Amino acid sequence: MKRFMSLFLILCSIMMLFGGHTNAYASELTTPSGLAYSNIENEMDQFMEQYAAGLVSCEIAVFDQNGIITSKYYGFSDIENNVYADATTVYDWGSCSKILIWVSVMQQVERGNIDLDTDIREYLPEGFLTKLQYEDEKITMMNLMNHNAGFQESFYENQSCDKEEIYNNLEEALRACECYQAYHVGEYTAYSNYGAALAAFVVERVSGQDYRDYVRDNIFKPLNMEHTSIDPLITDNSYVKEKREELKCYYRGADSKYDEDYGICHSWVQLYPAGSVIGTLEDFAVFGQALASKDSVLFEQKSTWEEMLSPTSFYGNTDIAKNCHGLWTTEYKVQVVGHSGNTEGCTSNLMFDPVSGLGIVVMTNEPGETLFNFEIPSLLFGEITDREEYKDGYISDDKDVSGIYFSQRNIDQGSVSFFKYFGQIFPLNKNEDGNYNLAFGSFNTDPDSKLYKLANNQYLLDRNGMKSFMYLSEDDYGRTRLEMMSMDIITSKTDTAKMIFLFSIIILGIISIVALVIKLLVFVIRKIRKKNAKININILTIQVIYAASLVVMLTYLNCNMTCIPWFAAISAILALLLGLTSLINGFALVFRTVKERVDMKVRSQVHCYIWSVISFIYLVFIMTFQVYQFWTL
Repeated sequence: MKRFMSLFLILCSIMMLFGGHTNAYASELTTPSGLAYSNIENEMDQFMEQYAAGLVSCEIAVFDQNGIITSKYYGFSDIENNVYADATTVYDWGSCSKILIWVSVMQQVERGNIDLDTDIREYLPEGFLTKLQYEDEKITMMNLMNHNAGFQESFYENQSCDKEEIYNNLEEALRACECYQAYHVGEYTAYSNYGAALAAFVVERVSGQDYRDYVRDNIFKPLNMEHTSIDPLITDNSYVKEKREELKCYYRGADSKYDEDYGICHSWVQLYPAGSVIGTLEDFAVFGQALASKDSVLFEQKSTWEEMLSPTSFYGNTDIAKNCHGLWTTEYKVQVVGHSGNTEGCTSNLMFDPVSGLGIVVMTNEPGETLFNFEIPSLLFGEITDREEYKDGYISDDKDVSGIYFSQRNIDQGSVSFFKYFGQIFPLNKNEDGNYNLAFGSFNTDPDSKLYKLANNQYLLDRNGMKSFMYLSEDDYGRTRLEMMSMDIITSKTDTAKMIFLFSIIILGIISIVALVIKLLVFVIRKIRKKNAKININILTIQVIYAASLVVMLTYLNCNMTCIPWFAAISAILALLLGLTSLINGFALVFRTVKERVDMKVRSQVHCYIWSVISFIYLVFIMTFQVYQFWTL
């Protein structure tokens, strides 16, 4: 008995010894920011408490190559009914869905079915791409991954269409939603939903499977992701379909007067591979952990995983990676890879450090959310200014890069190309601190955003918690370019002139509408008082043309910028008729003024000549922004 007890005590001692070392090892594990693993939950709780005013619901999972470290659920999935977010809640992935595309592509590369440097037209049906401006330039899968195939933005796949407008299959959607190739291949980084969906179609073609079936068989099933849907109508998973009807979407900020309730807020995505996935936090975290693991079950060979995480595009002429086979890089204390996503109701994010395998998934039921999706990861990965090369923090810029910058992720060609001057404009104005405001002179367009200089040609744009690394360079035309992660923005004197011209026309349109209303009232009052009511028919015609043009433009924009062919054609024809009427009327006004100049006061003559010039300007506007661009597209 004593011998048995002695043996038992020895075994216990050994277990305590090794167990003690295991616990000590676990307690010593730290994140790149220096945060102990054991303190991750506490730090997240404190962060959430600090920003509780802006919280709707936020679910977070932290993982490393060994598994899930922690999962946390904050806030409400349904505020009105007091329903807390939990493990059963589902959220839209948004553009995080694209990660599935790039994993699928790399699986097909591994199986020898796709060559990343082969022209994708070899994998597509004959004559599939019909809007290529540079047909002689090869477009490869690598170009689609790096988003530099030259495709301009398109509104088809970025909006929430009606449920009935979802296409029957991916090929049909791609043919209907094809967007124009506005740039040379490799010229600019311009994030493209169309290019990503095109890559998914290549997977369909080489695998012989519908893309949805392919993802289920090769990603969802191996990872036991039973609570995730990829079908655009959520017909492939009854659990997700039911739970998505229970999720409500909101906006909540520090000031409650801006709060908004969006309801269920479905985002039906026509090019569904680019953004239709919906699922639980657990499933998303399992996928993230598998992607971050060196022994990933997603690939048969470790070398495929290593290749996928290797850089494929860089900032300027540096060795700073921008993209890794479809995964974007984000600069914290360490460089992490991943993808964020946004729909009309949700924002999600997946990031991980390829070196340590530490990663995070964030899911919220708030569109355009940046604080939780991008600031919480900094608890794990630190700040970019924590790096040794940026130890001095932000520095004063020794040169001035102020100017109006235009995003290349935009509609550059076509009948709604003027829309680029309404959004994705970055007016930078250097302030006395040596950093930059997003402002036109003293008018600050985005008070919560600033651009800071980090080092030579390196900048950081802070937009309400979302910090974007930027690199200063020049494009092939000698224009100043700031490269961002997913798009380039450039200064352009031509675009600046067009923007000023466009807004001048819009202002004239507004003035014309006001003038017409006033003239109508004056005319009615004079008639009632039985006084003569004289109106210059030619000037009245010009004002009617400008007012009508503004109405046409606003109507076109109000149609969700879908570029519906028949509507674009009608708009262009109507605009052309207005332009020709304006031209004829302008000549008539000049002729009438010259003919009657003896009986007219000098002031009246000047007034008529000014309006005649405005009449000719309108024709230039029509030819520049509608007729030429329509026929170009």
